[in-house]
Amino acid sequence: MPDIKAVLNEEIRRLAKKEVKAAVLPLVKTIAEQRHAISELKKRIAAMEKSCAAAKPAEKTVSAPVAENKKLRLNAAGIVRVRTKLKLTQNEFAKLLGVSLHTVSFWELGKVAPRAGAKAAICALRTIGKREIKRRLAAAENNA
Repeated sequence: MPDIKAVLNEEIRRLAKKEVKAAVLPLVKTIAEQRHAISELKKRIAAMEKSCAAAKPAEKTVSAPVAENKKLRLNAAGIVRVRTKLKLTQNEFAKLLGVSLHTVSFWELGKVAPRAGAKAAICALRTIGKREIKRRLAAAENNA
């Protein structure tokens, strides 16, 4: 005679597996549909980005070579030093870099560090003369 405990355990496992499969099957189908929808949305986004890039070229504020970004180390005191050397206010500095006044303030307080693009722009500002900076500020004011 078979062991009743083993038979009962096997029957419980079989029924549990059947219940789990019935509960999971609709979820698997939903996940597959959502993955398909995500794939379609990614394709649409790529097509829209391509059409936007073709329609209007991106405007750059100030940039520097990418290789120089890796070597560039900026801290809060260095950013303040660059800004004061150029005799710029935080607001003017922010307009030249294409960031907000609060961002420049946070950089100078050391709360956050500039991203790679901003570091490149700061580096480029160090090499530009004061007259060129004033001309760019005037152009930025006219565009705003």
